Amino acid sequence: MSTRNQKIRNQKNRKKKIIQFSDLRKLSIKLKKAGKKIVFTTGAFDLLNPDHCRYLAEAKSRGDILVVGVSPDEDDRRLKGNTVYPIIHCEIRMELISHLRTVDYVTETPEDMPHGVLALLQPDVFFTSSGAWEKGFRDQKELTIVKSYGGRIIRRKHHLPYFGIDAVVDHIADIRIMQILERYISQKIRGFKLDPSIHLKPLNFEDQTPKYSNSFNSKRLLVTCDNLEKLGKKYRTKKKSLVFVSVSYDLLHVGHARFIEQAGTNGDILVVGIPSDRAMGELKGIGRPVITETDRAYILGHLDCVDYVVISDDKTILSSLEKLKPNVFFTVQEEWNSGLKASPEYKCVRDYGGKVITSKRKAPFISASAIIDKMALKRVREIFGEFITDERITKISKENSFPEIET
Repeated sequence: MSTRNQKIRNQKNRKKKIIQFSDLRKLSIKLKKAGKKIVFTTGAFDLLNPDHCRYLAEAKSRGDILVVGVSPDEDDRRLKGNTVYPIIHCEIRMELISHLRTVDYVTETPEDMPHGVLALLQPDVFFTSSGAWEKGFRDQKELTIVKSYGGRIIRRKHHLPYFGIDAVVDHIADIRIMQILERYISQKIRGFKLDPSIHLKPLNFEDQTPKYSNSFNSKRLLVTCDNLEKLGKKYRTKKKSLVFVSVSYDLLHVGHARFIEQAGTNGDILVVGIPSDRAMGELKGIGRPVITETDRAYILGHLDCVDYVVISDDKTILSSLEKLKPNVFFTVQEEWNSGLKASPEYKCVRDYGGKVITSKRKAPFISASAIIDKMALKRVREIFGEFITDERITKISKENSFPEIET
C-alpha cells in the first residue's frame, strides 16, 4: 500500500516506464546485473478489460520485472482490420498499461513480430496466450530466439468465459445500436420498451481469480459500504489521510487513470467508489453499464494508485462520504457539477472538517460514450452494409428521362 509520497513519485515517473526499442538491451543488462528475472509479453490492449488485467498479473508472477509490448497502430490495423482498430492510438494505450501495478515497463512491439525485442531484451520468460499461437501470432522463430539464450516460453490457456476483443467490441456496439433503436421505435410505437435485464445485460467476465496463487488479485481491495466507517477509523488512527473519488468508470480509459492518479496524490489512502449495475442503469439509462460492477471494480483495483474499491447501490455518494469521512473528496470540475457547493455531499464533507478538491477532466477528447460510438459505427456498417454499398441504389440517379422509343 503506497503512501502519498509514493503516489506522487509514481505520477512523476510515469513516463519512465515507457522504454524505447533502442534502450531495451541496456535495460536487460541493468536488470540481470541486479539479479532480476524478466518476463515479457505482448498485446494490442485496445480496450482494457478484466482478462487483460488478470493475464498481466499472471505474467508478472512468473518473474520479478514485467515488460509489456503494445502493438503499433499500423500493426493493429493490419492484424484486425482498419474499420475500428486501433480503438485508441498506441501512445495512449501504452500510457494506460503503464498505470497497472503489475507492469514495470512498456515498449512498442508488433504483436506478431516481437523478434527484435526478444533478441535485445532476452527475457527469462516469454509469457504468451494459447490464443496467440492459434491465431499464428507466435512462430518457431520466436521459440528459437528464446531458447538460444536459455529462456523459456509459457503458453497461458484462456480463462472461461473468454471474450476476445472482437466479441467485446461487438457486444458494446450492439448495446449502442439497441439504445438508438429503442429510442426511435418508442417514439413510433406507444409503450414499446426493451427490457435491459433481458436484452441489454452487461458483459460479465465472471470469476477473475488468477491461475497462479502468487499473482496479484485486485478482488482483495474490494470493500463493502458497510465496512467504510471501520476503514475510515482504522486509517485516521494511523494518522493516514484518506481520499475518496467516485465516477462510473464503465469503460476505463486513460482519462480515468490520470484523474484517479491525480486524486491519489492528495492523500495516503485512495478509495474509489463506483455505482452498482442497478444504480448505474438508473443514472445512465438503458444499456449501461456495458460491463458488470465486479468487472469494473476488478480493473480499477489494478491501477497502482488505488488502495480500495467500493461498490455502492445508492444513486448518490452521500452515504459513502458519511461513513468513510475522507480527508479529501476529489471530484470533477465541469458545468454539470457547477452547483457542487450547494450539494449535500459538499456540505457533509465540510461539516466534519474535510476538503473538497475539484479537477478538470484529464483527457477531454476521450470518453466512454465516444469509444462506444466509434465501435458502434463498425457494427452499423456490418448490419446495414447491403443498403450502404448496394450499387443498385446509386444507379437510380443515372436513369434517363424520356428514353428513345423502340420501333
